[in-house]
Amino acid sequence: MENFLKNYLLCLDCRSDDLVWGDNFVECGKCRKKVKVENGILRCVDGTYHSNFGLQWNKFSTVQLDSVNGSDESEKRLLRQSKLSPENFKNKTILEVGAGNGRFTELFLKYGARVIAVDYSSAIDANRRNHKKYVEEGRLFLVQADIFNLPLKENSFDIVFCYGVIQHTGDNQKAIFELSKCANKNGLLLIDIYSTSLKHFNPLIYLVRPFFSLLKIDDQRRLEIVESFVSKVFPIQLKILSKLHRKKGILKFLRWIVNRSPNSVYGINLFLYGKIDLDCAYKWSVMDTYDAWAPRHDHPVSKKKWEQLVYELENQGYRVDDIDDSGQGHTAVLSRVGPS
Repeated sequence: MENFLKNYLLCLDCRSDDLVWGDNFVECGKCRKKVKVENGILRCVDGTYHSNFGLQWNKFSTVQLDSVNGSDESEKRLLRQSKLSPENFKNKTILEVGAGNGRFTELFLKYGARVIAVDYSSAIDANRRNHKKYVEEGRLFLVQADIFNLPLKENSFDIVFCYGVIQHTGDNQKAIFELSKCANKNGLLLIDIYSTSLKHFNPLIYLVRPFFSLLKIDDQRRLEIVESFVSKVFPIQLKILSKLHRKKGILKFLRWIVNRSPNSVYGINLFLYGKIDLDCAYKWSVMDTYDAWAPRHDHPVSKKKWEQLVYELENQGYRVDDIDDSGQGHTAVLSRVGPS
């Protein structure tokens, strides 16, 4: 871990690369800032601000892993949005920010990459459990850190990757700018964000969330409320969507309405297409509903605003290779072709 990370790490405070490694800490030789290493993870933050995500990804730590659920949902999303093939990741050093439980981490590792996976929350612990053998092999390194204060050298990574995260940071523009610092010359920046378009936007979720966030309860109790709600509506939604599956005309429109329920029915649709089993579909529904109701920040953008945010990176030495829409919202692929 030390031999590899020392090529990429900086002090959080003074940005020096003069770091001294102890048994369970890393200390800056210049300003003496000390960061602990716990369970093989560099802990730059305590993660309590995003504890809801930590609870979610530790409880449902394997639901979205293709290797566990038997689908190829994560792989299809990765390759479709990135416009890349598995060979493009081989032998690359990848910075994955907002890695969570590692649904994409496992793909990078399968493709032969070396990964520094970063997450603000304790979801990074689930990532380690899911990919322990790669940690032991020296191909996966885990850091709990803030996207706005990454302990990493600029211009250092072949690929900088961040899916499903930017809208939850509280500052879309700043988050993208911080990510853009990390790719090396000829490196890639792969990012996406939720969309405000009618195709993607679910207004009921945004009506529920403010009330849900006002509840003076802990994250565990919030999850219990979500589970109770989903357990009641899931059988009904499953029955309705089963009858509407693959229908056209007015019935397709009715399916669209059910898909705009205040809870997620994405897992049900995956089940109906034969991609996952029913138990996984239920867990996926609970997980996605909690993910939708619990965030403190969720700032989707229009396509016009996304294009504005992306093309601003031309001032940082990037070329915009692709801007597109996906099932999750807007995507972008950029290449670093010049200095920032």
